[in-house]
Amino acid sequence: MTIRQLPEPCFTLDPSPWDKDQGEPHYETLAEAEAALAEEREDTEGVDIELARLAKVSVKRLDAPCWVAECDAPGGQEGTCPETLGDEEEGPSRIHFETVEELFGWMPGEGWVRVAADGALCGHHAEMGGHPILPPQASAAEQEKAGQLSLPGVLAS
Repeated sequence: MTIRQLPEPCFTLDPSPWDKDQGEPHYETLAEAEAALAEEREDTEGVDIELARLAKVSVKRLDAPCWVAECDAPGGQEGTCPETLGDEEEGPSRIHFETVEELFGWMPGEGWVRVAADGALCGHHAEMGGHPILPPQASAAEQEKAGQLSLPGVLAS
């Protein structure tokens, strides 16, 4: 599955020390978030006003797991294309989304296309007309059992 929800909630820096235009990086582990904050503080060493601003920044765990999109096109020895939505600009901290709808809204602006219910192609593979290798689609009952889908009129036990 290339459009997927991460297994655990991410961490962010709150308030974000970066401009709103740069987005809000998410980190999959507490250690990654703490390292990013430490690096930002180290980079501003000697600039008192920046250090004072960063003193108010702390690591915050998000309430729910984020959504990500990974390219599902065949690619080399690894088996699939290594692109993850946002890698081009964000480096190791890919772009995460709080809802799948937000992710779907972002994809076209980056040249990504949605293929099937949970497949995605990066801009490069979409332009080439690449065809993704998609796993079999889970049934609604399987998704419900895995906690990924809420069926109307069915109460969770």
